[in-house]
Amino acid sequence: MGIGDRAYMRTPRPPREPLSATAWVVGVLIVFFIVNLIQESAHADLLGWAVLTEHPPMIWQWLTHALLHDGFWHLLGNCLVLWWTGAVVEREHGTRAFVTVLAAGSLAGALVWMLTGFGGTRDGQLVGISAGVYALMLVALLDKLDHQITLLLFFFLPVTLRVRWLLVVTALFALLGWAFAELPGRHAWPRWRPSWQDSIAHSAHLGGLIFGWLAWRYLQRTNAAPSYAHVQEPMESEAPSPSFEAPTEVNTPDRPFTQAQARAELDRLLDKISAGGFGSLTAGEKRRLEELSARLR
Repeated sequence: MGIGDRAYMRTPRPPREPLSATAWVVGVLIVFFIVNLIQESAHADLLGWAVLTEHPPMIWQWLTHALLHDGFWHLLGNCLVLWWTGAVVEREHGTRAFVTVLAAGSLAGALVWMLTGFGGTRDGQLVGISAGVYALMLVALLDKLDHQITLLLFFFLPVTLRVRWLLVVTALFALLGWAFAELPGRHAWPRWRPSWQDSIAHSAHLGGLIFGWLAWRYLQRTNAAPSYAHVQEPMESEAPSPSFEAPTEVNTPDRPFTQAQARAELDRLLDKISAGGFGSLTAGEKRRLEELSARLR
């Protein structure tokens, strides 16, 4: 037996990281899409229970409709945006926030879609996780409005623009599509008719955007609240208690700061991110994290 075969010379393999919630959701959507292909080829009704219908809607359909998609391109578009924005939300706010925003955004989209067709003359059906994806997109990008982003239109034409304009165009398209295509298209109004015909549920997208904005505001307030705070009872003593200034989050420039201290402070911030997500950091801690990362490179 060579020295490389001895136990103390073998490097243990690092533990494999579990799949993220984003990856799990994408996988489930792909599985349901394959089942839908089997359903169409076999002329069977395997997934009819999951589609959200107007008359009458079943209680589970308010969420199960998000598992189905109307064709490959519908699935691909939702999965691409979900993979991108879902990873951002998981990293900055945690897995619980990701699941909550995705599910509640889909529910809000279904509710607005149902209200849009209320009193209409046509029975509609809703499928797709687009509303939840739109909600995730707002939560992930509303604090990055001035960042640059490059999109591949039609998968080959690169277009670079600010995140601000991407969100404006997305919201404007959903609003105009709801007002001029879907809303009149689902009713028999003599004086207000659809300007164009499409099969897009603009109302669901609008509901997802509204919920995403509300969720972002809530998460911003939650993350801004002080964390890891505790109250310490004063010790009984006859001598007057000395007054101390509250410790600041960052070290002052005139105080000596060694490499080891920088490493220790960086480890503390990383532990906090691991426990509560990137969003648990305060604005000062985020700036300090960038400073320490640049110093230790």
